[in-house]
Amino acid sequence: MEKDEVVMIPYVAHESSMNRMERANKRLWIVILVMFIAFMIYLLLPTEVITKDNTQDVQDIENSDVNQTIGE
Repeated sequence: MEKDEVVMIPYVAHESSMNRMERANKRLWIVILVMFIAFMIYLLLPTEVITKDNTQDVQDIENSDVNQTIGE
């Protein structure tokens, strides 16, 4: 192909490729938006669950036996 030679692309081929690219870009933006929202929800969730009676006592009794009492 020479330097000044012009390549002709049929109008139908160009339009169909542009339509496919536009649909792919829309899908990409939707995926990015959903991932961003999911990440924001993940950051807002609590990291620890705290209940009213969440106490735990561990006591060492004779010969390193461990007794655990959870709550009261």
